[in-house]
Amino acid sequence: MSVHGTASSSPSNDPLLVSGTMIREAIRTTVRGVGVVLLTAVEVTALSVWLGLVADADPLSAPALVGVSGLSAGMLVEMLLAHVTVNGWSRPVPARAVAGLAVAETALWVGWFGAVRWTDGLLGVVVAGLAFAVVLIPRHTATDNAIQGRRPLASLVQRPTVGLAVLEAAGATAWLLVVSRAVTLPAWVGTIPVAGFSPHAVVGAALLTGAVFARHLLAVRHALRRPSRTSKSDWRSSRGTLRE
Repeated sequence: MSVHGTASSSPSNDPLLVSGTMIREAIRTTVRGVGVVLLTAVEVTALSVWLGLVADADPLSAPALVGVSGLSAGMLVEMLLAHVTVNGWSRPVPARAVAGLAVAETALWVGWFGAVRWTDGLLGVVVAGLAFAVVLIPRHTATDNAIQGRRPLASLVQRPTVGLAVLEAAGATAWLLVVSRAVTLPAWVGTIPVAGFSPHAVVGAALLTGAVFARHLLAVRHALRRPSRTSKSDWRSSRGTLRE
């Protein structure tokens, strides 16, 4: 008489395990999507308030200083959100790198706007935008390095960060050209109700928001392609990570 053994079910075929994995992955995807939206909202708000304060102000006036301070705070929050969106709450935040990169990005935006004000005409704005894209490349590379647990200056150029820099500079250039009324909008845009804002402000903000959202989405996807390594930090949290 032959004895037939009962085949044990593979853990990978366990419906409960598969269902739990799918739920966890759906939660991770949703949280990361919310993170990208928050990143976009913070950056666009900080940039819009900053430009509104400094557009017609003297560089050393109180409105300009308040605008730059607000922009720095927004960039700091953006850097923290970017780290949490990729790594979750349990990974240590590289505090000095985050603060340094926030200050660096603020300086780049201020320098770009200063170059735009110094130049004259459409060609000058475009040239300033190209220069802005070039200096943004090492900044985005350093950010990617810091988020993935490497030294920020471990590398200065990566192919993906070149695209991110070009996208951000293009969005900034289009935004400024529209809100400064350097370009003319189609007549039908003026018929859209915008609740107290000028059509140029709304269209410019929409262009900036689209560019910023796409950049953050691509940056997060790029950062998630490789495993993150932990680094020393002063700020820690006991909560779980999104990457595990």
